[in-house]
Amino acid sequence: MSDRRTEILDAGLHALAEQGMRGLTHRAVDAAAGIPPGSTSYYFRTRSALVAGCVERLLEIDMRVDLPFVQSGATDVGGLAAVLASVCVAMVTRERYRTLARYELTLAAVRDEHLRAELQRGGDTIRRLAADLVRSLGATDPDRSADELAATLDGLILTALIRGPQDERELTAWLRTALERALRAQPGVGLRRSSPGG
Repeated sequence: MSDRRTEILDAGLHALAEQGMRGLTHRAVDAAAGIPPGSTSYYFRTRSALVAGCVERLLEIDMRVDLPFVQSGATDVGGLAAVLASVCVAMVTRERYRTLARYELTLAAVRDEHLRAELQRGGDTIRRLAADLVRSLGATDPDRSADELAATLDGLILTALIRGPQDERELTAWLRTALERALRAQPGVGLRRSSPGG
């Protein structure tokens, strides 16, 4: 993705977070990015193209920022819960704009079949990676576990945005406890495997 396209889409995500879907216009993105009027429409001819670009940019940031952290080597339930809690805290605090933009797009997707398909495509990528993580913990139905874990994360993050603890340490502890409970509830997770011949 070119630097100017990235600049425009990052501004689009901020516009979404600050003004909602109605505020995502070519003119608003030009202003948010501090670029000449008409620049956004040069790269994204229609609003639909701009929205699709924002979805693509969200997934790109997820893969670049969150994924390496999640894949950093947690080998047990407690370790993975701690890593996921840290990602969630970032999404509620430092990366709040990205989370608000994602929820704006998600709500719009309820009424927009094309947008829903775009978001589902990105979500499928994340869920495949989540399935690999819970599979390594012994999950016997990793695809289903990944779906449940994704739904749990969404609910926890939304709750944290609205009414969760504001202190970062309290938020981390709250999230970690809930995520560890959700992970342990998955069939097969945390069970000891018998050694060969054991």
